Amino acid sequence: MSEVTKVMCAHKPCQPYTFIRREPDDHFRDYCSEGCYEAAQKINKKHYSKSEDEALNLAKIHTHIKNNTPCGVKIKDAFVRAFPDIPVFETTIKSGGTRGIHHDLKLQWSTGLQKTTEFKGCKEKSMIDATKPPWINGVQFYNGTATKFMVGNLYARKFYDTMLDGIIDHFKMVTPKPLYEEWVKDTFRQGAPKNVFHRELREKGYLGDYLSECRKRFNKTFVLTDAELLHLQGEVFQKANEVLEQKDYWLQIHGKMDEPDDFEVHWSSKVTITPIVSTKQLHSDSGCDVNFEFTCEDGSVFKAKLRWGYGQCITNLRLDLK
Repeated sequence: MSEVTKVMCAHKPCQPYTFIRREPDDHFRDYCSEGCYEAAQKINKKHYSKSEDEALNLAKIHTHIKNNTPCGVKIKDAFVRAFPDIPVFETTIKSGGTRGIHHDLKLQWSTGLQKTTEFKGCKEKSMIDATKPPWINGVQFYNGTATKFMVGNLYARKFYDTMLDGIIDHFKMVTPKPLYEEWVKDTFRQGAPKNVFHRELREKGYLGDYLSECRKRFNKTFVLTDAELLHLQGEVFQKANEVLEQKDYWLQIHGKMDEPDDFEVHWSSKVTITPIVSTKQLHSDSGCDVNFEFTCEDGSVFKAKLRWGYGQCITNLRLDLK
């Protein structure tokens, strides 16, 4: 054991348990027990496995293409079949990976020409339905801060007015309630909180049941009017096509990519959203998120999800399009 330091267990359902901090090289040093560490890791694995899988698959794609492996040849051959009138690209370039860049990699030709590509993968080998949107097996084709949409600002304002006092009382918050203008900055922040109030709330409530239930209870009361739905429809149509315009190609791969027979591959070209003709808010018994469905002029359908991305009721209120 190192020096005695009383801290709160990082697996917040255990709060307000305090314990003696373990040696720095103990992998569960921030938890009250190894069992609690393992419980927290199960939650973290569920939250982050998709992004980790995508990063691993992107690395495989670059390796296979650059080294012209049998898997790389298969990926290139699929491009030739999909676009017989376009010369096949020579290599791939790592790109994307930031919130402002809406693609995953770039294709590069021998002439120096580069084109952006969005990758959507699936762990299991299965046939790819080319009649469905290329993001059908992915997480989303856009995720961004909800402050860019009126619905996000409506949600934040109502949550502050109706829920925050109860949360403050439940956790016996030491930090005074901030003004809305200050609170909302961290509410929309895409990352760890910076102000003292949000940091204290995260320390006391992160991964606990209370904030999860607050979110569900509030979401069941958050219903847009017809006029608000129409406004959301216009904003989403504009943002969806703005984002999709940045993706020249889509690459879908279903399978592990260790051997050519391990996976199915399909390429498609730029996608655009035709005008949206109807928008509805979807009913949710659980109240986990606020969901909307958009039907387009060509009959295609896609959805939006308003959710908390970095701790329920704490930070990173965002809108995903899928």
